[in-house]
Amino acid sequence: MSDKKVKYSKLFGSTFGNISFSAFFIAAVSGIFLAIVYDVKEPFDSLALLKITNPAGEFIRALHYWSAQIFLVFIVLHIWDHLRKSTEKKVKKGVWLRLSLSLLAVFFVMLGGFILKADADSFQAKRILTAVFNDVPLIGKYISFSLLGSENDFQLVYVHHIATATIFIWLIIIEHAKLIWPRLKTVFYFTLVILALSFFFPAPLHNPLDPIMKGPWYFLAMQELFHYFSSPLYVVVFFIFLLGMFYAIPKENDSVSSLSKKFIFAISIGYLVLIIVGYFFRGENWELKTPWNNEYFSTFTEPVSNRFENYFTDYNGKTKIIKVQGAREACQYCHSDVEGFSPAHSPAAIGCASCHLGNPFTIDKNLAHAGMIKIPGNFSDIQLTCGNENCHPDISERVPNSIMSTMSGVISVDKFTFDDSDSLDKLFNVNELNGDASDTHLKNLCASCHIGKEKTEYGEITQLSRGGGCNACHLNYDEKSLTELDSLSNNYLTRFHPSLSLNISDEHCFGCHSRSGRISTNYEGWHETQLSEEEIP
Repeated sequence: MSDKKVKYSKLFGSTFGNISFSAFFIAAVSGIFLAIVYDVKEPFDSLALLKITNPAGEFIRALHYWSAQIFLVFIVLHIWDHLRKSTEKKVKKGVWLRLSLSLLAVFFVMLGGFILKADADSFQAKRILTAVFNDVPLIGKYISFSLLGSENDFQLVYVHHIATATIFIWLIIIEHAKLIWPRLKTVFYFTLVILALSFFFPAPLHNPLDPIMKGPWYFLAMQELFHYFSSPLYVVVFFIFLLGMFYAIPKENDSVSSLSKKFIFAISIGYLVLIIVGYFFRGENWELKTPWNNEYFSTFTEPVSNRFENYFTDYNGKTKIIKVQGAREACQYCHSDVEGFSPAHSPAAIGCASCHLGNPFTIDKNLAHAGMIKIPGNFSDIQLTCGNENCHPDISERVPNSIMSTMSGVISVDKFTFDDSDSLDKLFNVNELNGDASDTHLKNLCASCHIGKEKTEYGEITQLSRGGGCNACHLNYDEKSLTELDSLSNNYLTRFHPSLSLNISDEHCFGCHSRSGRISTNYEGWHETQLSEEEIP
């Protein structure tokens, strides 16, 4: 091999290796500051409070997050740059072995940082990783416990993340790059890049209301593979084989090493494709969805355009950020004195966000109201509001399929009468009416009388109301909330909230049940007549 100096790929005058080292350095420094406020005994709670009450601290957390992501990306590019230039044969065998093992350390330190958020995504990732380790014969459970600890304990992961794995990676970098500290110019340039990313894009923290759980982006391809294969051990064995192939490259002749590199490159492209599928196209319950129809992006993502204001939000420290159902919620920082709730639906019991969604991790109005559902309870969002897993999880399946939603009986009789159906026992749905004579008749007369019809405006349920999902039966306005509704404006903080309860009055029913056989009047003991009031005793 020629002794000519190898020219590595550069970005802004810095090699990929220097960039990854600089990002690693920024992540380590920002991690020291982050550790001051991080509570390993209540990790999620400490990060939620940081996100709500300390914009500067949340900005440092974003610095830590984005520097870690850049470190990972550029270390992968650096490795591929080495393989492309065929410089691996210049590296000593012992150093190459440690470099190969450091890939596992990099993966673990990144995944450890993700797990330390201790949110729903993190718990899921920890369970998956624990299951993977436990599947390893003989020693799997020992590996799992020594690296991850018990399910609800984050102490070991924390120690490995801030010390064991991080120090090991730093020592490998020193040995490989012959540098103790990264180059100042590279640190300066990429600190600016990371500052910009951190300013506009917050570090993720799973909203407890979000039913969609995803691992870190670099782990999503693994999750896809675990989904496709019956045992995660197959996937683990395959990647151990890849690591062995990577380690063997310097020992192989040129033709074999070239084939090995091409194979690893092809696997890398496939892995990247699976990451894209897992991140952009996976929705709830592992459904494939287009990104623009995916609730993961449309409902629970913080808007970038509003983040600037968040850094200047004034938290006075006097109003306590309460815990609701085990998680912090900032809604009552502004809406603390709202009245009118039934006990089961009071903010103290279920908070505000469990019904209205939005972002409970901020006191900035624009960020807090992003993705908010102003009138919850409609069937279009029932799985996220009334029917979420902490409230009435059976509702989202049962009620939309009930006869009050489908009007199946009404439709079957109407179709039978019009000779559009030969049976009274067929099942129909009002949302599936077409152009038949019976369907036209229903559309003109009865099709609005189903609780699946969207409620789009504030107001009580009356004889003129139609639909509203759960609101059709359970929404109640009192005199105070009605008076406030008349004077409501965008700049007015709601003081009196209508209640949600089992107090279902005749008014709730009469809107739909006052036609045809005049059910509502009969129920009240009334009947229609042409006699005058004076003629009736």
